[in-house]
Amino acid sequence: MRFRPFVATTTLLALAALCRGQTDEVVPDQTERVEKAIADYKALPAGSKSAAQRRKAITWLGEIDHPLATDFLQRELTAAGDGTFAVTILEAIGKVTRPTLQADLLQVLHRPSAPPALRAAAAGVLAKLGDRPLDAMLELALAADDAVDAATRDAVIGALVDSRIDRAWRGLVPLLLEGPQAMRLKVLRRMEPVRGVPPVSAARIKLVHEGDVELAACAWRQLAEEKHDRARGLTIDVIERVLELPKATVAIDLLGGLVRVRDEDYYPLLLRYGSVAGEGVKRTLRALSPVAAEDPQLVQWLVTKGLDDPQPAGRDAAMLLLVNAPPAAVQPLVERIRADLRAGRKKALDQAAGLHELLAKDPSWRADLAAMAESTDVESRMLGLSMLMELSADAGVTSAQQSLGHKAWELRSLALRYLTKCRDVGSIPLLIARYGREEGRLAAELDQALFVHCGTRCISRKEWETWWQKNKVAFVLPHVEMVKLGAASTGGSTVAYHDIPVVSTRLCFVVDRSGSMAEKIGTDKKTTRLDEAKAQLVRVVEALPATHLVNLIAYETQVDALWDELQKLDPDNREKLLKTARALPLGGGTNIFDALERAFADPKVDTIYLLTDGQPSAGRVRATDDILDEVRRWNRTRQIVVHCIGLGIDSDLLKRLAKETGGSYKYVR
Repeated sequence: MRFRPFVATTTLLALAALCRGQTDEVVPDQTERVEKAIADYKALPAGSKSAAQRRKAITWLGEIDHPLATDFLQRELTAAGDGTFAVTILEAIGKVTRPTLQADLLQVLHRPSAPPALRAAAAGVLAKLGDRPLDAMLELALAADDAVDAATRDAVIGALVDSRIDRAWRGLVPLLLEGPQAMRLKVLRRMEPVRGVPPVSAARIKLVHEGDVELAACAWRQLAEEKHDRARGLTIDVIERVLELPKATVAIDLLGGLVRVRDEDYYPLLLRYGSVAGEGVKRTLRALSPVAAEDPQLVQWLVTKGLDDPQPAGRDAAMLLLVNAPPAAVQPLVERIRADLRAGRKKALDQAAGLHELLAKDPSWRADLAAMAESTDVESRMLGLSMLMELSADAGVTSAQQSLGHKAWELRSLALRYLTKCRDVGSIPLLIARYGREEGRLAAELDQALFVHCGTRCISRKEWETWWQKNKVAFVLPHVEMVKLGAASTGGSTVAYHDIPVVSTRLCFVVDRSGSMAEKIGTDKKTTRLDEAKAQLVRVVEALPATHLVNLIAYETQVDALWDELQKLDPDNREKLLKTARALPLGGGTNIFDALERAFADPKVDTIYLLTDGQPSAGRVRATDDILDEVRRWNRTRQIVVHCIGLGIDSDLLKRLAKETGGSYKYVR
């Protein structure tokens, strides 16, 4: 990228020198106030315990426009160096205009050791200091590549965009039209909030014609979002350049533009691009659903044609775009699926499960789910109950009560979970009657169901029967907030895996052995993440009773199960599992989806312990939303609990996976 030679530093330094000679006008009665604020701040000890108070005190001091305050803030900024508190000091400095600190701000901006957040804060304050500093920052942004480092340029560009100053936005236009495609795309995405600035819009139009596919798609989508009168006509220019199924980032931009241009000729492309596998595509479809709902013609097309797309991914895309559709638009769909359900068509069950979120917009859908929950077919009953539970609808209480003794453990577990969520006094004697007849995880779920109904715990059926005999007359369910305070039962287990109690007697350990598990952990940095995973696994396997059914699935790019299904921990199997665990080698990528799919394939498994140190990087499905959607679909008829352990990673995927399956999440630093 070639722009102007680097002159901005000297320009800003000259300005700063001039400002050093200026004298702020002193308001006499402010001096005492400033001195008091400084004294209060100094009285607070440094450290995490008083960090919030220190932030509040320095911010309050920054709101005072006085030379004493400015000088003190300057000294504190110097003392803070590159520490995180320096950002807070810069934010305080920016509360009022302090031209005498320009040189200090510039020094932070150019300091090689300054972290990005600190540079960004310094640039943000500089951008507020008037036209001449703003022009100098533009020179920095446009300087040749060898004249300014990337971190400084990024901070300056971000501050200029965030300044919301028209002249700053116009001044950045050359960055969109010259230089490497990657840099131009980065600046274009950074200028996302800029709307209605003619030179910027003109640059976007030029990028549609001259940029690569990714640049063109992004520029066109931004034009559509600002409702530019050229956006609709430029659609064909962009679409004609997408010769194959695009990558996820391009698909996201194309979806954002297509929903907004409102051209029925392009409706099928919404399903094509919405079918792209990749992080953020499904999240984008959901985010676009309110926009789609404003186009009645699109909504009708999605209901009548989109939901019948021959490709499952296309049908999923249509459903997500319809999430915010008005209830009246959904009514014909409800009637159609209702008729298919009454006719006993298997396809209707799949449609009901896939379109549940959309169908639930119609209040009458709960009655259809209640009818499904009363079916003699186990799959229909489980689907009806699980979807009623997702809605927190109590229409399935009777069916759940009747399912407590069913031979299918999955249905019994679902019934217990449902009744725990949808409480009813009539459930209490039925739950008591099951006490002592369940084991492992289901025993813990039964114990929890009784606790939320009764607000107490007993250790035997006889004790429960005695308690109920004394309390059943005019019994009132305890307040929901009270039972929330009661910890979930551990089933009496004293064994834990990464501090998560092992309640189940039928469990599968799914352990990451990808290459990143070689990273060292601990204060001595002598132990790898994989070493820690092995040690924890060995410890828990050694402690589990011989009656437990267990399997180990180790995964990297490939997925390897020790056995085809759960095996009892007899001496031979325990030794084989321990030997395998101790010898787990490092591998390649992180194939979380295929590993989970393999664990779910074993009908005996009721609990999974999933451990990983990274985001999905291999396997058939890698996007977080896609993995969660699949697990949600599987689990409506499986009811498997997935406990998740993040080794060195605080994972959104693991958090959501644990929450949606009723498991626990543990972040191991």
